[in-house]
Amino acid sequence: MEKTDVKGIVNDEIKKFVNDSLDKEIRKILHSSNSATRDELISTIKNSIEAVYKVLWQKREMWKTDIK
Repeated sequence: MEKTDVKGIVNDEIKKFVNDSLDKEIRKILHSSNSATRDELISTIKNSIEAVYKVLWQKREMWKTDIK
């Protein structure tokens, strides 16, 4: 094995560990009903969906004929 192979394997293992740990922590935060992060995430998603809806509503005449 070369030095670069070992370095690549170690980097892959570190990335996997960090990703798994991050996933677990995010799940824990999002399952907590009194989490400020969860509330902020829900608020951001809600605002994003509303913004998309508003744009689609404003442009409805442009794509309305394509739907029929």
